[in-house]
Amino acid sequence: MADRGSPIRHFAIRYSRAMDELALKLADGTNILVPRSLDSLTTYVLLEQDCWFEKETAILSWFAPGMVAIDIGANLGLYSLSIARRVGPQGQVFAYEPGSEPRGFLQESREANALRNLHILPFALSNSRREGRLAFSDTSEMHRLGDEGAGETVRITSLDEEDRAHAWPRIDFVKIDAEGEELRIVEGGRSFFARHSPLVMFEVKAGVEIDHAIPEAFRAINYRVFRLLNGMPLLVPVEPGETVNNYELNLFAAKPDRAASLAAEGRLVEQETAWTPDDLARAAALDLLRGQVFARAFESLFAKRYLDSVYLDALAGYAAWRTPRLTAATRYGALQFSFRKLHELCRKAATAARLSTLARVAWEAGYTSVAVEAMDSIQQMMQLGRLQLVEPFWPANARYDDIAPGEQNLDWFTASILEQFERRSDYSAAYTGVSNRIAALLRLPHTTAEIERRNILPRLKLGECLPVPERLLRAAPDHINAEAWREGLIPNTIVPARL
Repeated sequence: MADRGSPIRHFAIRYSRAMDELALKLADGTNILVPRSLDSLTTYVLLEQDCWFEKETAILSWFAPGMVAIDIGANLGLYSLSIARRVGPQGQVFAYEPGSEPRGFLQESREANALRNLHILPFALSNSRREGRLAFSDTSEMHRLGDEGAGETVRITSLDEEDRAHAWPRIDFVKIDAEGEELRIVEGGRSFFARHSPLVMFEVKAGVEIDHAIPEAFRAINYRVFRLLNGMPLLVPVEPGETVNNYELNLFAAKPDRAASLAAEGRLVEQETAWTPDDLARAAALDLLRGQVFARAFESLFAKRYLDSVYLDALAGYAAWRTPRLTAATRYGALQFSFRKLHELCRKAATAARLSTLARVAWEAGYTSVAVEAMDSIQQMMQLGRLQLVEPFWPANARYDDIAPGEQNLDWFTASILEQFERRSDYSAAYTGVSNRIAALLRLPHTTAEIERRNILPRLKLGECLPVPERLLRAAPDHINAEAWREGLIPNTIVPARL
């Protein structure tokens, strides 16, 4: 926690006293200035989760000094700021944000982090140079080029125009988040994408459906398409015609040379390696499970020598996925094997243990909808009083691997399911409000600070004035913005008097 004389605290107090500004911290230490309103999606999510909800933020660890990145649709700078800090003075970030309000916040955040290598440009990107109109949405994340409703006049350019203007010698990374303008950006960047070979992250779901035209546009210019796994920051192929999980918000594109470079670093799989278990792999699966902290409370259950053969093979596949000495392609093949076996088995003979393991494996493999369905089935068992654990299993939530259940095994299991469902069934409670699961989780052991925040934030957003829970007044590894809560900077909060 920052002391009272620290630059971080001075930044927070200096800016947050303004009625419309709030200074927060990201997990990597980045300072970010956001609107002091729970109607701002970025503000809400950062207060709720201590991070942005996109799994793709995991790739921020890939950036190294000297790299050059372009952020199209930078908004408040969740990617630009962190990337600029990581690439250092030798690197550069070009952040394009046409909206005057979010751009103003981004400029203040640049100053707070002393990022001279972050270049903020007031342009929208499309397929040509012209003037246009940015139509406002309820929150700046959803602003888009268009003529409807309130908005502002903006200048529009293209990647090809910008490449000529800046004469970029190389570009390592491009992020495209342009609310429906992605295809025109690719069209206006044909020379750029031919001359450079960046890793491209592009939004593929701006509404409720996946836009399959965007990955096809990249394939047409010799870029392969990939998705990022949930379980670790690993890019895996998305082949033409392959169904993309509806929870995916972004995909990636890379030319063969960039893909080969990332594969050599263990960050990308060019082709899945087929994997099947042998007796050693099956034995290793049970050894790995029995070695977990949580397993000690289920000693008799995990001591079983005979398991359904298909289930044991699936457990072996998941254990191989977790084996670092194997190649990334082999590990991914093992994960896919495990998912397929578990998914088929649970369709025919579902048990709570198998469904919990399926929820874990499906989520790590990126099949979030299957994971959510599995956890929903377990919750139905709970409601009917039919929850029984009769086989070894993996908790749906990886955090629970290292939590000893104590004597309340079923409470521990219930919490693992409810917490994972709450966090993964939707991107944020900003979309759903308070669920019944939150009240149940607050009565169970092992609750995180995020659950406390998910309990209070929807009601604060609706205008209720509520006291800040005692837990949210104290900084902790899972609660990095305690100072904002303690100072009464969160809208509609009441801070208890301190003696």
